[in-house]
Amino acid sequence: MKKYGTNSPFELCKKLNINVLFVDLPENVDGFFLNSRSKNSILIKKDLSISEQEKVCAHELAHALLHSCINAINYEEKNPEYIAFLENEANSFSKFLLEQ
Repeated sequence: MKKYGTNSPFELCKKLNINVLFVDLPENVDGFFLNSRSKNSILIKKDLSISEQEKVCAHELAHALLHSCINAINYEEKNPEYIAFLENEANSFSKFLLEQ
C-alpha cells in the first residue's frame, strides 16, 4: 500500500502485473489465484457484487503475494490444517488491506 499509494486490490494487481479476469465459476468457487510462468492471474466470479469482487480480489492477492510458491492441491487431502492456515492468512491480509 505504501509503495503504490493505494489499498485497492484491483489497482495493486495492475501495478504488480497480475491479470484480473471476471469469469463464470462453479457455484462453490468465488475466485482463485492462478500461478503461471507467463503471467499470474486472479479469476473472480463475474456474478458477484462489486464489493464481493473486491473482497475476493484482496483475498486472492494475498495468495499471490504470500503463497505463490505453494501448490495447495498437493496439501488439500494430506494436510487440511495447512490449507486452513493459508486461507486464514489470506483472510487476515484482505481484511487489513480493505480496512485501510
